[in-house]
Amino acid sequence: MKGSGANALMHAARVRVVLAVLGKLALVLAVLGAVPAIVAGATGEMAMFQRLLAVSLALALLGAPLSRLGTPSTIQWNEALAVTGLAFTLAAAVMVWPLTSAGMSPLDAWFETVSAITTTGLSMLTDLEERPAAVLFLRAWMQWYGGLGIAAMTVALIMRHHASARRLLETTGETLTESGAREHARTVFMVYLLLTLAAIAAVTATGLAPFEATLYALSAVATGGFAPHDDSLASLPGSSMAAISLFCLLGAISLPLYGRAVRRGPGVIFRDPEFRALVLVVLATTALLALSAVLLDGTHELEALGTGAVLAVSAQTDTGFSPVQLSSLSPAAQVVLMVSMTLGGCTGSTAGGLKLIRLLILLRLIQVALWRTAAPDRAVFDVRIGGERVESSVLSGALVLLGLWTVVVLVSWMAFLFAGQPPMPSLFEVVSATANAGLSVGLTGTELPPALKAILSLDMLFGRVEVLALLVVLYPPTWIGRRQDIDH
Repeated sequence: MKGSGANALMHAARVRVVLAVLGKLALVLAVLGAVPAIVAGATGEMAMFQRLLAVSLALALLGAPLSRLGTPSTIQWNEALAVTGLAFTLAAAVMVWPLTSAGMSPLDAWFETVSAITTTGLSMLTDLEERPAAVLFLRAWMQWYGGLGIAAMTVALIMRHHASARRLLETTGETLTESGAREHARTVFMVYLLLTLAAIAAVTATGLAPFEATLYALSAVATGGFAPHDDSLASLPGSSMAAISLFCLLGAISLPLYGRAVRRGPGVIFRDPEFRALVLVVLATTALLALSAVLLDGTHELEALGTGAVLAVSAQTDTGFSPVQLSSLSPAAQVVLMVSMTLGGCTGSTAGGLKLIRLLILLRLIQVALWRTAAPDRAVFDVRIGGERVESSVLSGALVLLGLWTVVVLVSWMAFLFAGQPPMPSLFEVVSATANAGLSVGLTGTELPPALKAILSLDMLFGRVEVLALLVVLYPPTWIGRRQDIDH
């Protein structure tokens, strides 16, 4: 179809619809913001308490009238994508002011809140052991609800229209096959909550103080990576590292799978192609990291294997916890980590990256291309993953995302190079930000030029909403043009 014909079929997003859904989201954020406010009040951090309370009240006052604008029974794809892109931007922006009460500049506070809500884990804060408890909790708490996804939480709690809720969930990569959108979202929410409670109990049982264990658990299940210590996991006992890594791995498995496993048995999880791929790539990454440490750094085999396993889980789940200084690793190990961060975890999980399903699709496409070289010209091959046919729209969507993701990484990396930053560390930080991984070789910090902080912040948002949603927000025809009538 020619461009003019395509434009004739396009409808601009209805601002009233977008505002109505954002109003519901603001109400959820108001409730979520009250939790760190309570912690700040209980720990005597009155400046942060007052700001968090003011933000929650403002969100409630803004969200109440907007939510009454009414949501139509169905919403357009560009409206759903715009809501998703704006949701994460809004959720980060509203927490900048409270975080500046801890002495951070507005730009650094913005970087921190974006890193939190996108579950990335890159940080501008140092001397974490001396930071107020309320600051540490706010970071971990934002990662926790950012990990589940604000859209999913809004659907689970207050969305009513089935078709609209379904489309909103689909922008986050969710696949709804067996239940309605609200039932699906509530199941995922309950799984997430139970995983979180189990993580808190397990990490506390390893000997950490309850508050410290809670901070690690919230970040682990969300695959976020914010730690209450500057050395991340390095000062923790081995049992604590193991428990935290376990829940990072559990968070990187598709959350709806747990619900299906309850109904059909645990075999559902083990038969899932993405789960099997996750286990295989974690084992492969562990082996490569251990081999690198032994051959290139002279590390003892058992130590190399243990450190490699923790790092492999952290990178593959895009969590960002680390038991060592990554700048001390060999270039080979850093490249292995970058590949692992890029691939990420399972669709429908809290992990970042491109998601393993896209790797499986790419490998299957290569296999089909090889088959075709030896087949008759008219032969037709289906692309199948786990016995199920992959629709052409999914194939094209995966290839588009791969292309957009590559462009974002290359453009951001070039900006770092033009700013005079070292090539390898710059690429590592850009990949980590775009994959929402949070592992760092030390380049990210308060000394980083403001423009590069802004670029990494944008990369984190691009990675969390998988590029397209944020591009839709920035695309003028999304907002300018003829609109459909709003039906209820």
